[in-house]
This record gives sequence, structure tokens and C-alpha cells, in this order.
Amino acid sequence: MTKSRYPSGFDYGFRPSSYFKDLDPNTLIVASILGEERRKDVLERLKSGNFDPLVWGDWLTESKLDNSTRKILGQGHPSFMGGEYLPSIAEEEIEIARIVLASVTQDVYSVRARRTGKRISYRVVDEYNTKFTLRRKSSAKPLSLKELIGLIDGSNHEGDERTEGLVFSTIAWNVESTGDSEEMRGFIAVSSGFYPELEGYYEEVITEYLDEFLTEEGEAAY
Repeated sequence: MTKSRYPSGFDYGFRPSSYFKDLDPNTLIVASILGEERRKDVLERLKSGNFDPLVWGDWLTESKLDNSTRKILGQGHPSFMGGEYLPSIAEEEIEIARIVLASVTQDVYSVRARRTGKRISYRVVDEYNTKFTLRRKSSAKPLSLKELIGLIDGSNHEGDERTEGLVFSTIAWNVESTGDSEEMRGFIAVSSGFYPELEGYYEEVITEYLDEFLTEEGEAAY
């Protein structure tokens, strides 16, 4: 299976000035929240200006919730647990992108950057203590959009036979398991508080990727 790489219309050379200095306060708040549903809630409230921790509760912006609070959330729906069991964000570390799956428990891959001396180190974590191999482990300055895409598409589960990256390996595995590529539309969302075009990029290339699956499925039927 092939996929289009770097379609036109995106600024692949875009590079944040920093992951750690002079950050927008709202970006910092949202990027530190592990839980996906809490993150969405806070983001919407911040955008509308209707956010006051004294009214809505400090727990909404806590990076990691305690076990009892997580259990209460989980009683509402398993998807409320999405991201809540990610590893804690380390000192001098911040999430620069996340991949969210529309699974029952809303599983999350978190792509993180950490300041280590004069360089920036990268890692990928999930809620299952999975070990990942990364094509790129560090850089002297923040990644460009193209370099971040390369990191996401070059990171894989350690020992996995599939090496199509975090997004496309997941799609291919699910399509092969279910036999229905149409079910994967809207299944994966990629976002970033530092790269505003990342979400749109993956929406486009995922659509093209799934269209190619549908074409191959149609050809195989004849």
C-alpha cells in the first residue's frame, strides 16, 4: 500500500520558535492535560472565554488525575479514560503532538519533546507501557512540520512487523482485521498545539490512503 506524501497546500518548513520558552499560557495549559476528554473540555472553555477554575474545578486542568477520580470518570463511559493513564509528563518535557484513536477506551499516542542540555530529545508513549522505536530521537532545534511528520511516520511499536508509523500501521492493521476500510474514516485524529496544520495534513493523507484501500478492494472484487 502506498500513500501520497506531502501534498501541496501545507507549510512544511514551519518551525515553532521554541517548545519551552514564551509559550502561550493556554497552549501550556492544554498540552499538560493527559486526559483527552478533559483536554477537549478545557480547550472549548478557553476558546469561549468561559473558563474559571474556581467555578469548574481545578481537577479539569490537572495534568494527571488520582486513581479515585479516574475511576469516577470511567463509570460514565470507557472513552472518558482516553489519555488518563498516559505516563506523567517529565520535568522539562511537553507534548508536541498526539494521535487519538476512536476505540472504546479512546487510546492515545503522545509525542513528547524534552530539553536535554543543548538538544531536544523525543519520545512516544501510550497507556500500555509500549516500547517504540523512533527514526529521529533528538534535534538541536524544534522540528519543522515536515520533520515532525517524519517522526510520527517513522515511529513504530518495537518488534512490530509493520513499520508504517503510528498512524498508517494502525489503519492497515485495523483494515486487515475488520476487512472494512470505510470503518476507519474518522477513527484517527492527529493534533498539536504547536503545529496548526498537522491535523489538516493527516486528515488529507488519511483520506487518500483509505481511498486507495477502497480502490484495491473494488478491483479485487472483479
